[in-house]
Amino acid sequence: MLEAMRERAVLLIAAVVACGSPPRSRMYPAGTDKDDGYGDLARMSARLSIGGASASPFAAHHGRRASTDTDTDAYGGDPYGGASYGGATTDSGAPIALALPGNGAPGRAALPRYTPRTGLTGAIEGTVTWRGAPPPQLTTACGPIANPGIRVAANRGVAGVLVYIEHVEIGRAAPSVGRSPTVGGIITKRGCALGPALQILTPLPADLAIHGDTTGVVLRVTLPGGSAPFDLQPAGRIVIAAQLGVIRVEADDASLAPAWVVAADTPYYALTDERGRFRLDELAPGSYDVTFWQPPLATTVNGKLVYGAPVVVHRPVKVDLARPARVDLALP
Repeated sequence: MLEAMRERAVLLIAAVVACGSPPRSRMYPAGTDKDDGYGDLARMSARLSIGGASASPFAAHHGRRASTDTDTDAYGGDPYGGASYGGATTDSGAPIALALPGNGAPGRAALPRYTPRTGLTGAIEGTVTWRGAPPPQLTTACGPIANPGIRVAANRGVAGVLVYIEHVEIGRAAPSVGRSPTVGGIITKRGCALGPALQILTPLPADLAIHGDTTGVVLRVTLPGGSAPFDLQPAGRIVIAAQLGVIRVEADDASLAPAWVVAADTPYYALTDERGRFRLDELAPGSYDVTFWQPPLATTVNGKLVYGAPVVVHRPVKVDLARPARVDLALP
């Protein structure tokens, strides 16, 4: 019997050697519409952060769980409901707090200071449109890619513009969980771009995680207090303590389309949808300052990405309970 078992083991080994390992699925070219954005190792790294059916068992140790609360805004709220915008965070150790000039404590803001109230029925809605010809594609090492700073639809609506309100005295009540779910907080290197191009990170304090793909790069992270370089290894991850204000993440050699993060303490925010529409609801009657935040257009000069300042527009809006207030904006 022992001899028979040995013969069976030899046959099994021979069969495995003959068959070989299963063929590796082909990755889409970097920078294309179907680009996976990262290899197997980085995909697993992202699963550790995002969670899901194929996540590592270590995902159970996440400091913050993915939000189960979905945004019911008619426009713009939905992209913030899922883990792709950071509903779950990393299971690694403490984040890196940048020691920046004149920066004292590592930029941790207090929780929002407003009076929460249920049953608010005020709303602001509108559309952001683009005047003139859509921006041309960029020539990069990955080939032509769409300008990451703006997406113009056939109706000239601009998708992905951040619309938000700060400094409210009365606001919507947070979900009745132990802690308000975090929105935003994940950037991924995909070919020659960092994405998403723009997101909001709220509430603070919160962390920003940056995931690599199959190639390493030296990143420069600029926060309100200054900037610092970080070495992002292939399939690596960097976790940074966010600071109140605007955060810019780019390649130190200007080879990547940058990503922008607006870190804020606000219960009112939306990204315009594919037709440029947005809606902010559950507002108390009163006057508000609505901020429109659009990443700058990028151009290529000698193979390097060059961009100017973001477009930031403030519009005063008065909200009552009779009907939604309307505010439209035309760019640039």
